[in-house]
Amino acid sequence: MLILLLSKIKLILKGLYESLEGFAEIPKSLAKFPIGLSHLKNPIDCYRIGNGEIKILFVSGVHGNEVGTVKLSYKLLNFLNKKYLDFPEITFYVIPCLNPDGFLAAKKNKDFINGGKVGRFNNKNVDLNRNFNTPSFKKESLWSFGKKYSQNIKVNCGDEGNSEPEIQAIIKFIETNNIKFIFSFHNVGADVLPGDTELSKKIGDIYKKETGYKIMLSEEWGKLKQTGTFKEWCDMRGLSFLEVETSKRWGSDWSKQKKAIEAVVGYLNSYK
Repeated sequence: MLILLLSKIKLILKGLYESLEGFAEIPKSLAKFPIGLSHLKNPIDCYRIGNGEIKILFVSGVHGNEVGTVKLSYKLLNFLNKKYLDFPEITFYVIPCLNPDGFLAAKKNKDFINGGKVGRFNNKNVDLNRNFNTPSFKKESLWSFGKKYSQNIKVNCGDEGNSEPEIQAIIKFIETNNIKFIFSFHNVGADVLPGDTELSKKIGDIYKKETGYKIMLSEEWGKLKQTGTFKEWCDMRGLSFLEVETSKRWGSDWSKQKKAIEAVVGYLNSYK
């Protein structure tokens, strides 16, 4: 009985530590540039590492309250800064936070009790992952969450597809740089959602193996009835896409993510 109690306390303390995990320092030597500005004119920063022909984009903080994904990007930047020479065929782009307005609101609020909902949307109260100009776009959609997605909230998706400056910026960046491989980090589902390409599905399998996350099947995805998403936009253009839902709102899941990212990047480095 005592052993079980101590084990439970250990798990609670571990969870608390990971929730309060700090941000890694980004190496000052990394090339940084803004891809655009948010509604409040905050820069949407991007970092470039490497100079290979294969271009990979990692995007975090699409929902500003998903602070753990931004922490993940900071750790990713440190990792790539040390390891990029192992992947000579790749140019890495990392956008730590696509939604800086929401992120700053979430960091200030630290709304642990209510699950960290503050800052999810941009400053115009638009869900950026529902604002892409796709056939399914609607001005109002649903955000499904909770156990088995049992709870639904109506969300504002913008006046029209691609209406938000943050989405305009990332679309222009992807198209201008001819990026074919895109990873979008969210939380807290502990699952991976591949795009429609065969390569996306292969990458999803690798990620599942290394993290222990489940694969979200297309049938399950369809039940959420999400509209105007990044995934759909990438699928329309034949881009290889993987959405990764980490398991913690405020933690990075880095020990799992590192193995998965290294495995996936190693695979793509030899992909022709």
